[in-house]
Amino acid sequence: MENKTSKYFKYAIGEIVLVVIGILIALQINNWNENQKKNRIKQTYIKNLITDFTNDTIQLNENLRINFEYKQNIDSTLNFINNSTPNIDTIYHFIKKSTNSGLRVINNYNDNTFGILISSGNIDLFSNNLTNELMELNRLQKSEKSVSDGNKDYFFETLNTYQSKYYLPNQINNSFLEAYLWKDKNVQDVITQFINMKQQQLHTVNRYIELTTLVLNKTEMILQELKSNTDI
Repeated sequence: MENKTSKYFKYAIGEIVLVVIGILIALQINNWNENQKKNRIKQTYIKNLITDFTNDTIQLNENLRINFEYKQNIDSTLNFINNSTPNIDTIYHFIKKSTNSGLRVINNYNDNTFGILISSGNIDLFSNNLTNELMELNRLQKSEKSVSDGNKDYFFETLNTYQSKYYLPNQINNSFLEAYLWKDKNVQDVITQFINMKQQQLHTVNRYIELTTLVLNKTEMILQELKSNTDI
């Protein structure tokens, strides 16, 4: 009986050990499957982020190129006016012949993937470092958009104020009508409003270039990190 009891206990213990080992193996396999599933999801997000940021860098570089041209033209106009002082007639004639360009300070960021990451909670799939970088990029994008929109609106207010009084020369090709429309204009007011409008345009372009460059640099840094390490 003692031998049978001893064998029974040994058998029971062996069964328990086997069950525990089986459970542990099952848990390990389940964890491995879950990790594989999460990794596949993360890789999909990485691929989408790379696509988004690649498109952003193309757009931002092109917009910056255009705005550097705007800046060059505005600087040239203001430099001419400053260097023509005190020849008011020259400045006045120059302003009458000037065409007023608008602005292109709107960036359409590809932030759908980031938005899904936040709303779904899957941002936790990434390291704390990358998460912080993505959050900082989103903050920079919002800041750029807010500042650029505000400056843009104020510029168009000053532009509309100027244009409501003084026509654009490319709208009229009749020299007689041109002379009539400019007759008895307040020279001081023309020059003052034109300079104010150009200075606001320059400020808007400069701030856009400054803030968009920050966004572009951060985007390129994260993009390089995503491309070089898919196990983030």
